[in-house]
Amino acid sequence: MYDYAIRFEEDDGPGVAVFCRDLPQLNSYGDDREHAISEALDAIESTLSLYVDERRAIPEATPPEDGEHVVALPAVTVAKIALWNEMMKQGMRKADLCRALGVHQAQGDRLVDFLHTSKMEQLEAALGALKTSIRVSPSEPGWIDLPYGGAHGGLYIERLVDAFQETGVTEMPIGKTREGLAKVKRYSLDFILRTRYARQPSTMQAVDAVLDQIVATSRFRRSSMKDPVTGKPVESIALIE
Repeated sequence: MYDYAIRFEEDDGPGVAVFCRDLPQLNSYGDDREHAISEALDAIESTLSLYVDERRAIPEATPPEDGEHVVALPAVTVAKIALWNEMMKQGMRKADLCRALGVHQAQGDRLVDFLHTSKMEQLEAALGALKTSIRVSPSEPGWIDLPYGGAHGGLYIERLVDAFQETGVTEMPIGKTREGLAKVKRYSLDFILRTRYARQPSTMQAVDAVLDQIVATSRFRRSSMKDPVTGKPVESIALIE
């Protein structure tokens, strides 16, 4: 929906210019194509900020054309787009959003600031306050589907990153078990998935299919560590910093 396609133009001089059909204001540059692609996300997010400044709805991406390169936006950026577009749909201003959430102006402003990092849970709360929600398709980057999580069970990978940062760890035991929730280690990935993101906490959630999705985002890797309570070697999941 918001994976924008960019095209490259090379003149006689050095460097590559970058443009986007869906975001005409975008104008970026790179020393070569590889460098231009690495700069594209920042260029897109800077352009999205112009739409906020001008109080305009952000357009959806159109299918790529021959020779174009698709830039997959982070889930947090997609959530910000959804929030801003819903605000435009409802005729809301930033001050209205702050009142709806009961937060200070600076906090509300950051939720639709594409140059500021926000937590996915904050954005989901804001979307909920506007009586809407967003879910990234399981086929798109950023969404982790929980096959045993119940209807709509799953999470954005950024929410898992937030969970690690909130607990102050960079690695935790996977701890998957078929036992009921009472038997699950509270400091394990399986416990977090069951209690935060699944509709069926009595069912094991840290299954291989879920772990494969998590690792595929390149935000985490599978590893091993000593259990912080028992001291025994266990499988773990580690945040890539």
